[in-house]
Formats: sequence, C-alpha cells, structure tokens
Amino acid sequence: MARSESFYSENLLGACNLSRNVYRSAGDDPSYLRADLSETTVAIAFRGILDPPVFQATATKFGECQSGFLEWLKDGNNQPAFLHQGSLNQFLYLLNNSRFQEEALLEYERGKNVLFTGHSMGGAIAALATLWMLDKHQQQHPGKTKSFFCITFGFPLIGDETLARGVRRKGWTDQFCHVVLGRDVISRVLLAPSISVSEALESFLPYLKRYLENAGDLHGSTDTPMEEALPQGSAEFVSTVLQHCSAVANYSSATNMSPNNPLMAAVRPLVKLSPYRPFGHYLFCSKRGGIWIENHFAVFSFLYYALQFSDAALQISDASCDEFILEHVGYSNSLPSVLQNIVKLNELSEIPLSETGSNYQDSRTIQLEALGLGVQNCPARLALRAAGQVLKQQRENLTKLENEVKGKIEVAIKEIEEYRAQCLRNGTGYYDSFKKKQHRTDFDANLNRLKLAGWFDEIITMISKDELPDDFQCSEVWIRLGTHYRLLVEPLDIANYYRLGKNEDSGPYLRNARPRRYTILQKWLEENNVIQQQQPSPTGTDQPTMPTEDSCLWAHVEEIACLMGAKNAGGHENSIAGLEKSLRPLIDSNGLSMEELVAGNSTFNNVVKWLWTHMTPQQKSSSPISYVIGRHPELMN
Repeated sequence: MARSESFYSENLLGACNLSRNVYRSAGDDPSYLRADLSETTVAIAFRGILDPPVFQATATKFGECQSGFLEWLKDGNNQPAFLHQGSLNQFLYLLNNSRFQEEALLEYERGKNVLFTGHSMGGAIAALATLWMLDKHQQQHPGKTKSFFCITFGFPLIGDETLARGVRRKGWTDQFCHVVLGRDVISRVLLAPSISVSEALESFLPYLKRYLENAGDLHGSTDTPMEEALPQGSAEFVSTVLQHCSAVANYSSATNMSPNNPLMAAVRPLVKLSPYRPFGHYLFCSKRGGIWIENHFAVFSFLYYALQFSDAALQISDASCDEFILEHVGYSNSLPSVLQNIVKLNELSEIPLSETGSNYQDSRTIQLEALGLGVQNCPARLALRAAGQVLKQQRENLTKLENEVKGKIEVAIKEIEEYRAQCLRNGTGYYDSFKKKQHRTDFDANLNRLKLAGWFDEIITMISKDELPDDFQCSEVWIRLGTHYRLLVEPLDIANYYRLGKNEDSGPYLRNARPRRYTILQKWLEENNVIQQQQPSPTGTDQPTMPTEDSCLWAHVEEIACLMGAKNAGGHENSIAGLEKSLRPLIDSNGLSMEELVAGNSTFNNVVKWLWTHMTPQQKSSSPISYVIGRHPELMN
C-alpha cells in the first residue's frame, strides 16, 4: 500500500471511535475531542451538528454560498469557490471560539501527524479544518512534508468544482480519506435541492441525533434498529435523494464519455444540478469489505450505484428504509470487517464488462458486486470505464507533451535567449531591436515568439478541458519553464503591440490586450511558491542575466513614451505611478536587468531622462527613478 493508504488503514478505527465518543463529550469544549492514536499521530474529532438549520443555512437551492474561505480558492474568472454555508458557518465559529487550531499547531511543532476527523457534519468541519491548516502550513513552511490529514465518516459533499480542483492542484488529494457506507443516504443528501428534503430532514436529523446521543456511539446497524420507529416519509425521502444522485451521476458519466460534446454544454445551464463535487480519496464500504478509490471522476458512480443496489431500493417503502437511514450511524460496526478486506481499483478503463476474460482478482470482483457494481450492472461498469479513460487519456496527453512539445519549447526559448545575447553584443537591447525589426534575426525571433504562443495556448486549452492532470500547473518544471517563457517573450509581445500602433485603436496593452496565457502562467508561479532560478551575474555584456522579473515593465515604459509628445503630460499621473510601482519591487529584489534596459539609445533610457527632467526635487527624492540615475548617471548626458 502507498503511504496514504497505509496511514489511513492504521488510523481508521481509532478515528471512528473518537468520532463516536465526541457525541458524548462533556469537557471544556464539547465541540471537539483530542486523543493520541499512536506515538506519531494525534487526532482531533469534531462533533457532527445534526440540526436541520445547519444542513439548510441559506435560501439558495442547494444551501451553497460563494465564500472567500481561502484566498487562492478561485476559478479561472477569479470568482471564489462555492461552499455549503451551514458547514462553513460551523467551522468559522469553531475557528474563532475554540482552541483546536492552537492544539493542532502545537502537536505539529512536536513533530506529530495531526489527523482531523468527524462523522457527518463533523466530517465537513474536519475537511475544512484540514484545508485551513494545510494552507497555513504551506505559507509558513513551503516545501516541507505535509503533516495534516483528514478522515471523515458519512461526509456529505460540501464544495464545488473550484474547491475540488484547487485541492488537486495543490497536491493535497492524499491528505483526505472519506469513508462512505454503500447505503448511507445522509452522505448523499446535499445532492438533492434543499426544498425537496427540508421537511424530511426536520424529522430525520433529530431522530439520528437522539440515536447517537442515547447510544453513545456509532454502533447502530440495520440489524438492531433502536426502539423508536423511523419518522414517516422515509420512502419519499430516500427516493428523492436517489433521484437527484442519479441525475448528478449520469451527467458526470455522460461528460466523462463525451467530454467535448456540445450537447452536454448546452444542457448544463438548463438543468440546475448540485454544485458539490468530490475531493480526496474515498473508501466505499459494504458488509464484505471496502474499495479504495483515487479517481475522483468515478466517485459519483459509486455514490449512486451503491445506493441504488439493494432489495429495498427496488421497491422503496417506509418499512424498507431502515438500512438507508441507519447506515449513517453504522460506521464503527462495519469498520472491523472492512479493514480486513480493502481493495484498490486501478486502471478503471480496463475494468471488465463481463466475467469472460476478466483480469480482475476475485477480491475486487467480490467487493464490486457487494456495492452493486458487478458485471451484472452494465451501466455502472461503463461509467467506471469512462472515468478510468479520462485519467488514462490525461496521462497519455502529459507523456506526449513532455516527450514531444517540451523539447520544442526549450529549443525555441534557447534561440530567443541567443537572440537576446546577440542584441546586447551589438550594443542594444533585444526589446528595441525587435521593435525596429531591421535584421533577419528579428524576424527569426518573431517566428519563435509565434510558435511559443501557439504551444502555450494549446497547453492552457488542454487544462481548461480537463485533458491534463489537475496538478500539471503545480509541476515545478513547468512553472519554471512557463515563467522563463513569460519573462523572456512577453516584452517582445509588448514591443510588437506598440510598434504596430495597436494602442491607438485598442488602448494600453495591460488594460485591453495582454494575452490570457501570460496571466495564467503568472498565476501558476504566484500560487505555488516556486522560486525562479536566477542566472549568475554576468562578467561582461555578452552574457545577460535573467530577464527583468516583471514581464510587464515595458508596457509601463511604453505608456510613458506615448506621453512624451503630449502637451499635457502632467495629466497622466496614473501612467507614471504605474511605472514607479512596477520599479520599486524590482529594485528591492534586484530583479532589474539593468545592462539590457540601458543598452544603447533604448526606449527605457529616453523615458527615464524625460521623467527626470519633468520631476520636482521632492518627486526625485522619493521616486525609484533616482535609483536608476544613481546606477547609470551617464543617462543624463
């Protein structure tokens, strides 16, 4: 087993027992409990809040809200992720009114693994706490091994695709394990609109709360229901959740099978499905054992087909719903047998559709059949194969990209680097040389610029279509390559834009014309704390340093250059402030490639001299332009 699997297997039972005990907690803070699971692992369990208002905290269809829970959790349009508001409110309350954060950090500083756990909504709080601590840990200790983990039991999905994708891109998938019993209907409840289950939850949640508090643990099972009868409306409740779970699973499967189908894109805005999506690893359990799933595309298929498959599901009635409702409180009863029979499903694209020629081991076949995904269920098997094919295609695309395209990108970048060095040897900067386009080398550089733009645009399109792994843009190799490309080539895009006078029709480059690829590549660098490798300082002008660390500096320079012939330059303080704002951090970080900026009669030289002659003594004393003049006083000659 991989470390994540073995770690969770070793701690599942202890986490479940602690999640059970927190329901009877009467300590200083009954909202959570702390316990040592081993010499190296400490667990903090959160109490599940089984109150209807927590499940339905807003008037939105699925109880979701847009939240700035973590600053980096935003989509491609810079919009925050949607989270289940009831779960978020409970977590934020605990964050501000309990000491769990201080306890977790103290244990981490002692070298312990910190495991957050919880049952039902307690699992939702545990998941949010883990995300919070992982983010805090990354900011304080970038690059170190992650020591915060999460195990949930009967955890309902609480975050949208933006949150799920963010977890995968951060490389945090291995930090989460969600344990779900096959027929636990409550773990699927947020897939149904709030209004369709609100009346049922008013009865079922207090019923489950009484069950847990009276029993004192999670040992209930469908074989030994408590004396109090299930509330009326059980059949309608289960049918409603099953129906909406089916809709989400079928949509997910159809998208996996035909990812570029325009019909699916047209249907999506017409049918409002639950926004919640899975993240982390899943352990789906039956009475015979469990199946470990790492393919997030397959999770909805398990959630639906495992719930659908039972004698009770064939003819749902109030009398047959015990197993659906009470499995939510049956985790500690099931786990001992589950731990002895956990199998992992790899290469779902090759899962057999029939027993003939099956290359799956008997243990896997048994566990799939126990959850209702045996060969007799052809739609389930097709859905799993489609989910597996998505990941398989992503791996193949990545291999092709690294074996074929990456080398071409590196060659083109190297040729532009040689062009840059040649320009400097000729006594000018490559920006001004490219802007004039008087030599054959300038046209060759333009050809490489266009080829690189095409390759990076294709990569970004593949990411937007889920054709590459979600953590691709977290790859240090590709972040460095993308950053080097951006710093080296975007100045040429800016030079081309102003050489052709496009600013006269379209306005400033930064406001209206910056290609999306540069914004995205810059975001990769900012979100992943990768330090760009700098080349050593040159011993002569024939070996330039790394390009200036702000690829947009030349756009600010050009806007000032456009003002130089204007009669009322004093009315353009914003453009001047933009250049100064860009220069300050570059000066502080030694990120200016000065020998290139001032080479020859450059655009930068002319702008600096013009600004200096139009500044008052007070402006000169505070302006970063004074640093440039101090380094190169010959500019004023």
